[in-house]
Amino acid sequence: MRPLFIYIFLFFLVSHSLIAQEIINFRLQDGEMIKGKLSLPKPSDSISHIVLYIHGTGPNTYLNKRGNNNQNFNYYDMFANEFNKAGIGFLSYNRRGVTMSETPPMYDQVDSVKFLKYSPHAEAKDVEAIIRQLKKYRNLQKTKIILLGWSEGTIIASMIAERKIIDIDALILCGYVNENLFDVIKWQLNGGSSMINVCQCFDTDDNKYVDRSEYESKETVATYCREKLFGGADFSLLDKSPDSILDARDFKIQTESYYNMLMEKTKEGDNNWIWNNYFRITSQWLKQHFVLEANKTRMLRLEIPIYIFHGTNDANTAVEGVYDIKKRFESTGKTNLKCEVFEKHDHDLNFSTWLEKKELPAGLKAIFEQAKNIIN
Repeated sequence: MRPLFIYIFLFFLVSHSLIAQEIINFRLQDGEMIKGKLSLPKPSDSISHIVLYIHGTGPNTYLNKRGNNNQNFNYYDMFANEFNKAGIGFLSYNRRGVTMSETPPMYDQVDSVKFLKYSPHAEAKDVEAIIRQLKKYRNLQKTKIILLGWSEGTIIASMIAERKIIDIDALILCGYVNENLFDVIKWQLNGGSSMINVCQCFDTDDNKYVDRSEYESKETVATYCREKLFGGADFSLLDKSPDSILDARDFKIQTESYYNMLMEKTKEGDNNWIWNNYFRITSQWLKQHFVLEANKTRMLRLEIPIYIFHGTNDANTAVEGVYDIKKRFESTGKTNLKCEVFEKHDHDLNFSTWLEKKELPAGLKAIFEQAKNIIN
């Protein structure tokens, strides 16, 4: 019989404490093999909780190495180090069909046949298989599991918690997705997402639209954004309505044909077009998400502690979804949800600030502080 695990032990010093990292082979629910990376603070025999990170959309690896040959980083290193410093284990994994490569900027290699099976339902079962095998290892049988889901991972995490096939102790959800993905994409490609980025650059009076004087401002940020976002285009070229302001309607006019094309290519099953012109996913993935129950109703059936961390400048998933789910829990008398919204934080909770300054922004810091509270 083939072993469920093959371990490679790597040890190094982080913040003066010994950390054990193990590369583990996991067998998924259909027999497919993937690798995961487990990081445990020493002594590991006292680990009460492990955080399992559930990826956002598309190909992901247990490192998520990013950048180029001159400057690169491993996205999950910071999470592993911060959780380990708090006495919490951390696990990341290769999504099915994805392995690491040395090719920038994504540093991954995708087996298109194996990756075709990646879908929200399959991902939930894959994570359950990972947890099931992890808890057979050494002294981790009684270790509690916290799911940290980001973006699409917030959907997968809630699905796993609701299925109750695997015991989950708590959910930490970041870049929270409240609506069905069909509605999210419609919002993204009908001007809502665009206006978040545009307003960050030009909306000085915070009225959620941009007039000509704001757009033509000589301020440094406005000058930079005019060139970066619009190539220095004149205001009148962007004002498609036209009504002398830039709002979501203007950008909907610009993206409407693209949105219609995406829907048509999804219907046709044109994975090549979707991969090259939209995102590195498949029509099967889109179709399954389009009929999936939204978090805004599924989450109401969960009884475990749930913690949401979200930025006001999240252009991937609207912050209004956080306010909505909070009201839904309050209206039903449920008290197991805690939400924190951070001003001027993006979808990644300003991860770039940590890259640039090696300082944790408020949103990321709050995640690790909450994790400490969970285990104490």
